[in-house]
Amino acid sequence: MFQAFRNRNIALLFTGQFASLAGDMVLFIALPFWVFQLTGSAMATGIMFAALMIPQFVLSPIAGVFVDRLDRKRLMIASDLIRGALMLGYLFVNTADQVWIIYLLAFSESAVSQFFRPSVMAVVPTLVNGEEELTRANAALGASQALAQLAGPALGGVLVATFGPHSAALFDSASYLFSALMVLLLQIPLRQTVAAQAANARQAVTQITEELAQGIRVVLDRPILRIVFGSLVLLFLSQGIINVLLVVMVNQIWHVGATEFGWLISAQGIGGVIGTLVVGAIAARVSPRMMVIAGGLISGLVLLAIVNQPSIFVAIALILPAGVVFIAFDVGLMTLIQIGSDDSNRGRVSGLMQTTMAAAQLIAIASTSLLADSLGAVLLLDIASVLFAFGGLIAILVPRGSAPASTAAPTPQPAE
Repeated sequence: MFQAFRNRNIALLFTGQFASLAGDMVLFIALPFWVFQLTGSAMATGIMFAALMIPQFVLSPIAGVFVDRLDRKRLMIASDLIRGALMLGYLFVNTADQVWIIYLLAFSESAVSQFFRPSVMAVVPTLVNGEEELTRANAALGASQALAQLAGPALGGVLVATFGPHSAALFDSASYLFSALMVLLLQIPLRQTVAAQAANARQAVTQITEELAQGIRVVLDRPILRIVFGSLVLLFLSQGIINVLLVVMVNQIWHVGATEFGWLISAQGIGGVIGTLVVGAIAARVSPRMMVIAGGLISGLVLLAIVNQPSIFVAIALILPAGVVFIAFDVGLMTLIQIGSDDSNRGRVSGLMQTTMAAAQLIAIASTSLLADSLGAVLLLDIASVLFAFGGLIAILVPRGSAPASTAAPTPQPAE
């Protein structure tokens, strides 16, 4: 993985991503407690989570169209600056009757993020040369998320306990500004953007609809993308079940509380950091296809072992290696999506990926909520484990030696 940092652009992108993701984790820790403290209502907290997820489901495909039409570097900088400004709105929340401001800001921040994430996924292949470098770059960006998962919650707890929830919002705002600076320093190869302008609103809607339809056809027409999207559906059906029932496992089966739950999450983060190092080391010898197959199968089997034993300490011991192989699975999936799409449509493919993930997770959350009492947490988590394993196994259908879209960086140009 460290070889990826020899590429100045990847090092800058990693640094900015780590800062903004750590800021997000700080605020993510603060918001649920803040809403519950203000309202005393679990439903109010649930509404906040819905406000975060709905934009991913609704806006991601449209955002992907704009990622393919516009200058991606400017779009990333604008997204960071807007999100940094939005975070300052939390400073005006002080009473229960102002909780609607939290909902509005959470929705708005999530909406803007739908433009940033596909931009990153579309830009990375243009900064590297070949599949091996692309895999290492994706592993490096995965490390930024794993490290943020380790540092963000602890920092968020300290900030909220010492200075109150407003400090978490200020920290997140500053992290977005830092990320914007890192993106500004990137040297992204110039690309031809869509310059056609719509004559009126109706024509603009028609253009966007047609380009979105083109993105859907790309996913449906390319075997590698069809299979990877199928894997994503299974993965996030599994993830939705786990999100609903993990706290139930912690409280009712392992009979522990928030402290031990924090240890579990930290162990997963440590496994993720180790996993990025492992993926970087094997990138030259193991294909993304094999990472998905092995990572998904092993993760599913380890999860099956975790949920069918009575000790949180055994779970902590098992989740660390699970975090390692999950990173291989995740990096393999992202790399296959990037090499299975072209620079001209990668934003739309990424946006459709985000929507697919959100839709599968929402279906799983709703189904689990309805079936948990009758089927029980362990059985449903067993189902989640099997879904995860099959999410890896279906990558066997990815054709060997699939011709990837070009990931070679174009001739460097001056920074945009």
